[in-house]
Amino acid sequence: MFMDEQNLQTWRWDDLRTVLAIAHTGSLSGAARQLGSSHPTVFRRIRDIEARLDIKLFERSPTGYLPTPAGDTVIAAAERMAANVEALDIELGNGEVPIRDRLRVTCSDTVYFFILAPLLSDFRRRYPEVTLEVIVTGDLVNLQRHDADVALRVSRRASEHLHGVRLAEFGLGVHAHKDRAAEMERPVVLTDHDWIGFDESMTYTGVARFMIEHGLERRVVFRVNSLIACCEAVRHDIGLGVMPYYAGAALDEVVCLDGVTDEVRTELWAVSMPAMRRKPAIRALFSYLEESMAPLQPTLLRPV
Repeated sequence: MFMDEQNLQTWRWDDLRTVLAIAHTGSLSGAARQLGSSHPTVFRRIRDIEARLDIKLFERSPTGYLPTPAGDTVIAAAERMAANVEALDIELGNGEVPIRDRLRVTCSDTVYFFILAPLLSDFRRRYPEVTLEVIVTGDLVNLQRHDADVALRVSRRASEHLHGVRLAEFGLGVHAHKDRAAEMERPVVLTDHDWIGFDESMTYTGVARFMIEHGLERRVVFRVNSLIACCEAVRHDIGLGVMPYYAGAALDEVVCLDGVTDEVRTELWAVSMPAMRRKPAIRALFSYLEESMAPLQPTLLRPV
């Protein structure tokens, strides 16, 4: 059965929103969050829709709900209808169409506390009908399983299977408590001082590689499993540590040791599953982050 816009007009809009939410999130729980509903309600709706059509729209797989060929046809036509409705709303409202959605965003603790939190506060003022759920973790949250809609990841590149937007490049340098720094002889000999190190969960990072290459592991007196924990250890004068320039600039007790290193650089990316990039709320968030991060770039690449 071919399902074009004319056939779909006989549907209730809630039916189409349910199908689109499952397609965009890949799960009933994700669709429920997006719709502001519950898992049982979404399950009941899609079951009733399929029964009414006498056709299966989704297949359950290990990675989530995947559209059948008939489901793809419905989804494509429904998305065109949704785009037309959105365009009409914009035209009638002189461009002021509200975006209503629920987004799950994940990032590391350092990115959240020093960069993302104030930006999301402003984003919420611009889009008050977008509800944000923020997952702060150093673990790699699985976007394919729809554990989150958007991830801010520190990496030299985005994964090929994801839609990614490069937000910024930032540098990391050696930092010390200001009192310790004032007593150091110049030039600073890195191996003469106690260091904050990292556990095995961070061996893949540029920071860990820097410490190994400079023979600093033997001077480690304190180990942590995140950059924000390193920042706190340096702030309390436990030892020297490599941390982002933006974090050092935000801590009054901490100074960057000039001329020590400018070797550790990385990038910040916003990524989502390709199918999610069409969601108005995700488009708005990506656009906002690109716009807001651009003026911050100079301070992210060098000590302040």
